[in-house]
Amino acid sequence: MKQTLLLLLSICTLQSFAQKNINGEMTINGAKRIYIVHLPENYSQSVNYPLVLIFHGGGGNAAQMQNFMKMDPIADREGFITVYPQGLNKHWNDGRELDQKVSSNDDLQFVEQLLDTVSSHYSIDKKRIFSTGISNGGFMSIFLSYKLSDKLLAVAPVCASIPEKIYGEFYPKQPISVLIINGTKDPLVPFEGGIVGNSLTGGRGNCTSTDNTIKRYIGVDGTATNPKSVSYPDNAPFDGCTATRYEYNNGKNNTRVVLIKITNGGHTLPGGSQYLPKFLVGKVCNDFKGNEEIWKFFKESNAK
Repeated sequence: MKQTLLLLLSICTLQSFAQKNINGEMTINGAKRIYIVHLPENYSQSVNYPLVLIFHGGGGNAAQMQNFMKMDPIADREGFITVYPQGLNKHWNDGRELDQKVSSNDDLQFVEQLLDTVSSHYSIDKKRIFSTGISNGGFMSIFLSYKLSDKLLAVAPVCASIPEKIYGEFYPKQPISVLIINGTKDPLVPFEGGIVGNSLTGGRGNCTSTDNTIKRYIGVDGTATNPKSVSYPDNAPFDGCTATRYEYNNGKNNTRVVLIKITNGGHTLPGGSQYLPKFLVGKVCNDFKGNEEIWKFFKESNAK
């Protein structure tokens, strides 16, 4: 009987690995929390894989983010695991001034327990755990860089900056590498800082400027203060956007701070879809693929 049970468990495990996409759930403070795990092709328990957390924006969900980000084909090619958590009420408690139904959610505990659960089921390289996301998901990645700098090697927020509410206390315990991709004409998360949102979404708290966000990470990481700057080729001249990369290298524990500034870019992922009209979210830069740049940054991040 015992051998039969072990055989059944082995078969179930092999089947779940073969599925590539696994839906998971857990309970945090009485609330059901759900997530999606994507295993790369030819996944093997004998290999330790990097893990990338990918957080959806406000109003979205895990499945939508999986489709929008298109990171799984890269994961299959490069060999890493992606995890798509889902926020309660489709939002994340990311350190901003948010309404009660969001600010009472313990998303930090959810992420910590999620990492423990995924690491216990799958073969994870615990020294190579990363986080990315767009908008609310980008703010969440920044929040995690503050709270979980001992567990994350690097983060790559898109359309986000440090919330004004926590800027004064924003000093991660450990240096952490960061890539920020922000547009100068983002109508929802102002590049120069200010109120997040618009007349349709309502106020979503306040954010600091992209420049001040970069300065804080430079201070935390102790990187060079003069960046190496490189302009991306204007591969899509009709999109109305250009992109420049600013790299601040030689930080403590091999860290670095990188800003990709999208001139005239909106609340969008470079190379991604124009998911809403330009008058609502601004322009998409098509000079490069944001998802590829994010993974390249993670891949090149050196262990602390």
